[in-house]
Amino acid sequence: MTQEIQKIKTSGGEFYLRPLEKEDIEETLQLMDRCVGENLYQKAELEQTIGRQDRAFLLLKTAEGELAGYIYYYLTTVDQIAEDARLGAQKIRLVCGQGESQSVGKFQSVGIKEAFRRQGLAVLLMEHALAQFAGKGIENVFIICWNAGGKVPLEKALQKCQFVHLSSAKRIWYDKKDLFCPYCKGRCKCDAEVYFKRIRTGNPTET
Repeated sequence: MTQEIQKIKTSGGEFYLRPLEKEDIEETLQLMDRCVGENLYQKAELEQTIGRQDRAFLLLKTAEGELAGYIYYYLTTVDQIAEDARLGAQKIRLVCGQGESQSVGKFQSVGIKEAFRRQGLAVLLMEHALAQFAGKGIENVFIICWNAGGKVPLEKALQKCQFVHLSSAKRIWYDKKDLFCPYCKGRCKCDAEVYFKRIRTGNPTET
């Protein structure tokens, strides 16, 4: 995935999108804890994304260097998506129109710091990731979203990026005993919503 720093201009100001580096991990984990719940992600997982071609963890920073948001996405398989979404692999193949050997994209996590929300930044991050997937010849992208008491925090961004709701999954994070859910105020009993998007692809690249 891309390793280049990119400048992004929005109505809210100027931002920079760049890959996660080791010195960013502690600050990034603190933001992830606030966005998706404490202890859902660990330092080792973030370290494993650095420098890889099949995974990307990008930070959105202000011109002054303040962390404003992040997006974590990667290549995976039909079977792994089926397992993560608690769906039959055959249903995923039917949606994708492809066999299990072909790769699909997955958005693992998207988060925006509170002070920078409602500026369309999550959409910008997701559109960037979709372009990355398209450049690698990936046609199908999935995301498993948190449903906090009937509300999906990322829903508006998903609609703008034209994702389609595929299914729901019950208590998908309940077995993660160390996770402190900000909605449940303890062990997570929340459900998840599975979304899907088919994208147009160009010639595969090595960016």
